Amino acid sequence: MLAFTDLGRYYTQAQLARVREQKHPTISAWAGERIFVSFVVGPVAKDQVPTISIDLPDNWQVEIGVIRETSAYIGRGMTWGEIPTGPNAPAADYVQPLASLTAAPASYLHCVAAIAVPDEDIDPGPVTTTIRAGQKTLPLTINIAVLDYLYISPQLFSLELWQYPYAVARYYGVTPFSPEHEALVRENLHRYVQWGGDTIATTIVEDPWHHQTYDAYPSLVQWQQTANGGFTFDFSHFDQYVDWNIDEGINRKIKCFSLLPWDNIIRYKDAQGKWQEERPAVGSPRWREIWTAFLTAFIPHLTDAGWFTHTYMALDERPIDEMRTVIDFLAGFQNKYGESLKLSGAVNYQTAAADVLAHYDDLSINQAELGDPQKFQAFAAARRAQGQETTFYNCVGNYPSMFALSNPIETAYLIWYFAALGVDGFLRWALDAWPAAPYTSISHWYWESGDPFLIYPHHPGETGAYRTPRGMMLEHAMSQVRQWRFLASDEDTRDLPEVHTLTDYIQMLADLPLPAKTTNDYGATVAVHPAADRKEMQAVVAKIEKLLAAATQAVTAMMW
Repeated sequence: MLAFTDLGRYYTQAQLARVREQKHPTISAWAGERIFVSFVVGPVAKDQVPTISIDLPDNWQVEIGVIRETSAYIGRGMTWGEIPTGPNAPAADYVQPLASLTAAPASYLHCVAAIAVPDEDIDPGPVTTTIRAGQKTLPLTINIAVLDYLYISPQLFSLELWQYPYAVARYYGVTPFSPEHEALVRENLHRYVQWGGDTIATTIVEDPWHHQTYDAYPSLVQWQQTANGGFTFDFSHFDQYVDWNIDEGINRKIKCFSLLPWDNIIRYKDAQGKWQEERPAVGSPRWREIWTAFLTAFIPHLTDAGWFTHTYMALDERPIDEMRTVIDFLAGFQNKYGESLKLSGAVNYQTAAADVLAHYDDLSINQAELGDPQKFQAFAAARRAQGQETTFYNCVGNYPSMFALSNPIETAYLIWYFAALGVDGFLRWALDAWPAAPYTSISHWYWESGDPFLIYPHHPGETGAYRTPRGMMLEHAMSQVRQWRFLASDEDTRDLPEVHTLTDYIQMLADLPLPAKTTNDYGATVAVHPAADRKEMQAVVAKIEKLLAAATQAVTAMMW
């Protein structure tokens, strides 16, 4: 069997065996875009790996992988350090390159091809190709749009994923900030850049999230107390990490966590080199003394490096009274050019006072805190008019979501839903905060399985982080949202009837509530009506893609 499948859902072996052979609809792609095509091959013998290829010119980059399973707790962990032992379910959550397989992992292989369309030396129109698996063939047509606008800015719909370089060091067994570590971190950053990621997440205190992830997250700034009780700060690792990101093209924002670490713990080494810990009350004289010492050193360092104007002091889900204290405190600090530090935060805008929210240059809202969609749209629009950015974020306890056991279509639906609400982008808290052994189990002590990462480490001897179906859906949906926003805003295309039709349909989503959620017997947030939700989300996303293809075709016809 060689037949197309739906990347937006998961399949059991029995379901793969029953996939009907059908003609795949023509895929619409822009020059320079990456598309994903999934299909099943089987049955295959366990000791064999079939030869699979796609007939495309050499300037097309094609990566074929097989969706593999790991074990995932079906609930939600609740106790720090205690990883639930079950009940577990298989999670088809990572894509292993076909070339690295030494044996077929199952009788039916659920494959996915990542196809990068060239951005030059390509003509508009249909490209007819063939997927080959052994002696079997499957025709595929890709309709290419070559527009005058080859570069679509990721800022049309931004993406922020927080990175965990120390998890990378632990998993691969390398020394942090060694050349080996740098190469491995850059592999993950490369995936992030492919999705349009534009924000660097850094730590300025030890474990600002109080070790919620499997790995601790040390400070990228080393704090050293002097003999007289003052502090000195070593920014070497901070600088290295920022440089790695900038080299990879991640350079729009530097988020610094945090003036308000969880539990307000500040750790440093004393003059004798021993670790010390303080928990000064926020706003207390000692708290102000410590952070004044830090900012007095940090601000000139950022300014001299040329990073000050895109650095944000980041607060993550902190109490309102503590936010007010930080806002007032930061007002007293400027660099030598009279510029002030920017403020970023994850905040519940429904309960926070307007004067607090107004100080956030960059604000992210949990999807569970949306409230009235029309009021939220007005709120986001008003912020945009003031030059402030607003995003949504998705995390533990949300549905639809992006967990390992979530259907990947949920990712695409959420991105379109958030775009319809008029936000500037999307944030998710973790790119690569892996558990101990993700190929064995992705269960965690605090969250639904898969919540803290969207890519997997590769096996020894390989390069390149493994993709996930949900990560592929994220990349695809983000790319298409940016295409729509470009067409809807460009003076040459925004008045086309096909673009209006697309925009009207997308904006209709803003009038709909998110699908209903509940909690299963093990604490995980799940759908009330899973089958109906998946069918509806698939229909909505398919309709949007059809309308986007029609709008793209109209623009192409106008240009050519």
